[in-house]
Amino acid sequence: MLLLPICAFGQNDPAGARAAGMAHAGLTFTDIWSIYQNQAGLSQIEAPTAGAFYENRFLISELAFAGFAAATPLGEGAIGISYSGFGYSVYRESKVGLAYGLKLGQRLSAGVQLNYQHIRINAENYGSRGVLTAEMGLQMKLSERVTAAAHLYNPTRAKLDDFNDERLPTAIRLGVGYQVSDEVLLAAEAEKDIDQTALLRGGIEYHPVEIFYLRVGASTAPNLFTFGLGFAFEQFRFDMAASYHSLLGYSPQASLTYQPGKK
Repeated sequence: MLLLPICAFGQNDPAGARAAGMAHAGLTFTDIWSIYQNQAGLSQIEAPTAGAFYENRFLISELAFAGFAAATPLGEGAIGISYSGFGYSVYRESKVGLAYGLKLGQRLSAGVQLNYQHIRINAENYGSRGVLTAEMGLQMKLSERVTAAAHLYNPTRAKLDDFNDERLPTAIRLGVGYQVSDEVLLAAEAEKDIDQTALLRGGIEYHPVEIFYLRVGASTAPNLFTFGLGFAFEQFRFDMAASYHSLLGYSPQASLTYQPGKK
């Protein structure tokens, strides 16, 4: 049996356990995982950085979601590459991306990304398909503590197959981050797939001491509750998170970030 309804092909699944602990309300983040959330955030990367993640979706091994990303400063921003894969031997989808984030001024950043996305179904009358997609994002600092952001995925409505005019989803996300204090960050966003119901997500990050982070979040459509922890040790950062779906259960995720030049 194929478990395709759980994760339709072409969904722009965000990654990184920091954002996962806040229900993936990561549009305003400025770290390596911006390559999966909002490429404008890459513009703030000031040293070569790499990261890897793994998610065991609903504790089902066939629904494993994993990948890596790397970025380095270039010009007035940073360039990055990423790879992610989902599924198992019968059903497999993958995404390779090349991104660039650019500072357009002291308060405004923009980013773009080109992807090659591929699906393979090892079943009779199926096969494999590949398609090119694009995505782009903006971040603007409205004040020292408030940042607004927007992201658009697949604006060209790339076609997967002529049958039923099957196209990859097109979605827009709008979000805001509010740094309440040095210890507390609030983030919220809305997402609308042009063919689906709009969803809302939000989260809180609490940073009580230098090396430790605590996060919670929630989202609608579907209704999910999330929580997570983070640990920062000089050049390394390790994050853990899990989401809970009332019918399907838990989806744990972990990510590791390495920034060699950071002290």
